[in-house]
Amino acid sequence: MKERRHYVTKKFTLSLATVASLSLLTACSSTTKPAPSSQASSRSEVSTSQVSETSASSSTTSTKTDTTTNIDGTYKGQDEGDSITLVVTGNTGTWTEVEANGDKEVKKVTFEPENQRVFIGDDIKIYVAEENQIIIDDMDREASDRIVLKK
Repeated sequence: MKERRHYVTKKFTLSLATVASLSLLTACSSTTKPAPSSQASSRSEVSTSQVSETSASSSTTSTKTDTTTNIDGTYKGQDEGDSITLVVTGNTGTWTEVEANGDKEVKKVTFEPENQRVFIGDDIKIYVAEENQIIIDDMDREASDRIVLKK
């Protein structure tokens, strides 16, 4: 009986790790936060079929992002002392960066609303559009690299 319980616990742990991995991948690929699943983690014993159902529903649940958000406009902000101006029309725009010494760099910008990605020149970043601002993060979402641009 101990071997069976150990086997079930081991299989449950592996299944729970799979669910956690799928949840993490889903969270990283979109900005919509999934509802926390406390059912599986709060139970001491869950059958393998229940974990499999949870895993299947986690992987088939698609997270919808609002692709109709109108982000057109001019946004301004700072990045490490440089002045940033982003002008957006539709899913494209220009990124103008003026350094403290007066040097100016203009880059083409393309937004992918379905993936919440933005291409700024050769850089790929993620973004969130909220009311009158756009928040741009590196793919690793390091808070120190975040750029907030406001209309």
